Amino acid sequence: MSETTAPTETMSAMNDVVEQVIGLVNGMSVFATMTRGALPTGPGLVCEPGPTTPNEVYLDKGQYIPLDLTINGKHSNLKTLSNDMALIFEDLTRRKTYPSGTGWQIVDIAAYTWPEVIRRESNNQWLMAGALSVRYYLTGSDNE
Repeated sequence: MSETTAPTETMSAMNDVVEQVIGLVNGMSVFATMTRGALPTGPGLVCEPGPTTPNEVYLDKGQYIPLDLTINGKHSNLKTLSNDMALIFEDLTRRKTYPSGTGWQIVDIAAYTWPEVIRRESNNQWLMAGALSVRYYLTGSDNE
């Protein structure tokens, strides 16, 4: 009888990049902790990646990837929401150093669209959304 072991779960570089960006936001003094997924019924901040494709592929199969992240926020106070969404975008796009991990490095974060008001819900929660382009380098593979 052979013994089986559960496969080791590794995070993709793309998801690691997303989690690192969320970590940068959660290190700021904003009204809520950023998570992934749908916005809660009350105040909250969420981040999800959109479709992407490598912008450049090199001979060693390294890739330069612009990853678009949608940032959504919800709060009953429009001034608080607007201010904190702007702080997030200003901080992330003005940094000079960014996180890196095994086989990847964030090169730059730029605003794709600055936060804007989407609507006010029936429960008086304001919704805002914006998008960031997180540009990262993924090293080449040793696989043939």
